[in-house]
Amino acid sequence: MKKAIAITTLALTSLVSTAAVQADTQYTEAKQGATFFTSAVVGAVAGGPIGFIAGALGGAYMGEQIKQADEVDTMSESLAQANNRIASLSQQLVASQHEVRDMQELAFETLSLPVLFQTGSDKLSSRGRQHVYTLAAFLQKYPQYQVNLDGHADPRGTDEYNNVLSKARADAVKTALEIAGIEGQRILVSGFGSSQSTAIKGDLEAYAQERRVDIDLIVDGVNGIVMN
Repeated sequence: MKKAIAITTLALTSLVSTAAVQADTQYTEAKQGATFFTSAVVGAVAGGPIGFIAGALGGAYMGEQIKQADEVDTMSESLAQANNRIASLSQQLVASQHEVRDMQELAFETLSLPVLFQTGSDKLSSRGRQHVYTLAAFLQKYPQYQVNLDGHADPRGTDEYNNVLSKARADAVKTALEIAGIEGQRILVSGFGSSQSTAIKGDLEAYAQERRVDIDLIVDGVNGIVMN
């Protein structure tokens, strides 16, 4: 996201500097400058992993701005008016970047939700499979990411049984990802049994949340969601 801001700032600075030097240029040149700036904005906002969720939205939004700039009365708009439009687009871009960041956080939070299992089972539910397929689609689009799968079990049963079961749950998610086309070397698997259980004894609702596989996206060897 920092890179996107740097690109759009550079584009804006370049355009405004040109406007100051060429104060007597014709409308056509001002219009070309506005279009260049808007194109740079589209590339910055729609690029990178966030395009997975918000690319179409960002492209359509900035495309509409180009269309509006094209429809302004051609010979009546002065260079000052064109610069005012550029300043307005810049303000709208800042607001758009905040919205994109919020969408980015939501997207990654969704991808990182755990996959839940039934009691004593390592079989994916239909909802769990859908979650895994969504994750697989993301990993196919962005090969720089790996995924860490941590299997867990509720505290019922022996430690030996829970250790095996939790690992089997993580392996089930890995297998589904591989079937969906994700290379096995991009998937790390661990089983923790019930060692991380925090449920009160007999709390069935809490137990249900502990029969899970946690998903942790990894980029450049760093755990968690890291966006530059």
